[in-house]
Amino acid sequence: MSIWGHRVSVKLVALVAALLVVGGFVTAMSRIPDHEMTLVARGMAFYLEGDLETPNPTIRLRAGERVRIVLRNEERGITHDFAVPVWNEGVGLIGWNEQESVTFDVPDAPGRYEYVCRPHMLMMRGVILVEDAG
Repeated sequence: MSIWGHRVSVKLVALVAALLVVGGFVTAMSRIPDHEMTLVARGMAFYLEGDLETPNPTIRLRAGERVRIVLRNEERGITHDFAVPVWNEGVGLIGWNEQESVTFDVPDAPGRYEYVCRPHMLMMRGVILVEDAG
């Protein structure tokens, strides 16, 4: 193969292309979240950190924004998780005094989406309200 009059091996071109793809992927995955929040699992409900009065709150997000949600379990003896089933996003089961996080891009479609604790979804469920980015 010839580039700008120089012979270059196909393997070298493929290697450079692969590095560019991987570099782009790493950059996209390491993008800083636009929005970050901590949900606290306590008393068989989710609470936003700083508001332990409103169980299973409605979470408002903007379409297309990058979000990091931290789940902290403050319920001794019970494991909890956090999931947005329709988006296939969430964190696995965590025990008392543990925390785990998930970072994802909010879909572009405004609407109402359910979040749950899968083992306790009859009590621990809430709504994510995705609003237009405009």
